[in-house]
Amino acid sequence: MKQVILCAHRGLDDSAPENTMAAFDGALAKEMAIELDIQRTADDHLVVVHDPTVDRTTNGSGEIAAMSLAEIKALDAGSWYGSQFAGQRVLTLDEASELVSNRRLVSPSIALDVKRLAPGTIGMIRDVLEAHDLIEDVIIIGAVLRSADVRRQFRETSSRFQCAVAAESPEEIDQALDDVYSTWVYVRFVPAKQDVVQVNRGGKRMFVSGSEVALDINRAYEAWKSGADVVLTWHPTKLSGLVRS
Repeated sequence: MKQVILCAHRGLDDSAPENTMAAFDGALAKEMAIELDIQRTADDHLVVVHDPTVDRTTNGSGEIAAMSLAEIKALDAGSWYGSQFAGQRVLTLDEASELVSNRRLVSPSIALDVKRLAPGTIGMIRDVLEAHDLIEDVIIIGAVLRSADVRRQFRETSSRFQCAVAAESPEEIDQALDDVYSTWVYVRFVPAKQDVVQVNRGGKRMFVSGSEVALDINRAYEAWKSGADVVLTWHPTKLSGLVRS
């Protein structure tokens, strides 16, 4: 049976504060890929934060786009989750990429959720990933999923980018396979084995996510049993235990 990679949502966020070194370390130690989110600071650095503000996941407040990297680095990104994580800092994409490049045990190793694309951001992402020899080891998700134009921009910036295109149902797989700017099909349902075969024979790989799968441990386990290439989960510790039992 081929290896089905588990992808931990924002790292091992069932055991550590999301998108932090602790969360990523925990997932990598369990031989998982990690999903992470990026935002762009006022002084043009890419930081690993899900929200457009630092309010929910740090002891600070404010719009990331209006803050400098130094201001964001001064914040505590762990105490909100538990006192044992006090001192965890917001990571840059460069720092997260360096960690993964040194610790990865699976490939692909990152699902990179890019929701907002200010001018020049794609080139910044390319430069960071290429510096760590990760560009072909990262699945680009987020804004690319439903926009052929955004996928085109990524592929024109570098033909090595691995972009995903969404398929909401098995009936949309053929259309996803016809997309010339993607190498992954991002399905939002529990696939049958024949769906996985169809995608793989079509020359692409399958990434399973969507709230109905990622939030439901039983549906995520069914997706894993289908043989999909990567399954994203919000319950990485529990799902890891299931698939290894």
